[in-house]
Amino acid sequence: MVPASLPSGESYRSVVHIRRRSRNGWSRDQRRAAIAVLLSAAMIEIRALASKPDRARHPDGHLAEIRLIADVCHNLPGADQPQPIGEYDGLVYTWQTANDFQQSWLRKHFAQAGIDTTFLEQAPRLPRPATSPDTRPTWTQWQVPRDPATFFAVDSSTLADVVRRARAVDRHDPTYGPVRTAFIEWFLDHLAPDGRHILRPSRPDETQFQPDGPNDLRQYRALVTMSDGTLIVDHPRLRSSDVAALPTNLHPLRRLQLAAVPPRRRELDASLWARQHRTTHPDCRDWTVLNTPTDVDEASQPLIEPPAPS
Repeated sequence: MVPASLPSGESYRSVVHIRRRSRNGWSRDQRRAAIAVLLSAAMIEIRALASKPDRARHPDGHLAEIRLIADVCHNLPGADQPQPIGEYDGLVYTWQTANDFQQSWLRKHFAQAGIDTTFLEQAPRLPRPATSPDTRPTWTQWQVPRDPATFFAVDSSTLADVVRRARAVDRHDPTYGPVRTAFIEWFLDHLAPDGRHILRPSRPDETQFQPDGPNDLRQYRALVTMSDGTLIVDHPRLRSSDVAALPTNLHPLRRLQLAAVPPRRRELDASLWARQHRTTHPDCRDWTVLNTPTDVDEASQPLIEPPAPS
């Protein structure tokens, strides 16, 4: 099995070279091909599972299977650049952190595409790639402060309120629905009770997960403290009028510190924190597994009581 199809007449020496290369690492083209295979399969299967839940192979049902497929593809976008051995590699990390179901899913699609997985199987173990976002600049990591006046601090109750107010006017959003709403409520229930969270508008040079609108909805960057004390980054869509009405309760020096923190990759986000939390707290299951669209009434209120924050 070779990692990519070969042109007719390719010499045996070239075949051996490609096989050897697949053991030492994939080229950028090979990575792009592998990522395309997985993302394409994920889109097709998630759509099929959403329309025909009886196709699910996971014992917990189609929503659990959708979540696992989405999770295993989380780090694939942008993972097409080859990395030195031992450095963080999105493809290697995906392979090494996949559970049994996800590993089987990856192997199936790699095998169907004729992709040799020796490189992934023999790669050295990687450390956790995502860490809590930085909140202060250092002597070696800083930037000229950007828009310090746009930073706000909110407590957990206020953050939950502005998130819910935004969701109430975002019903046209195709991602709006009982499953998405349930996860957000589960997430809000896991905010640190006495947490102090930081908000600022997302910048034009940052990833926009959805376009702004309708009305004054826009994406924000939030530094959020969770119930276990972990600091994560999230990107909620909020009403700019709600955020503008918040009190300016951050000291100017603190705003300058936050504005001087340079961007970096591999920050711990809500999805990764939720995955880690479910691993360390198996009795705390999120609502995406507990609820299905038929479990929810017309007002999109879950009929199943949420688990208590763990």
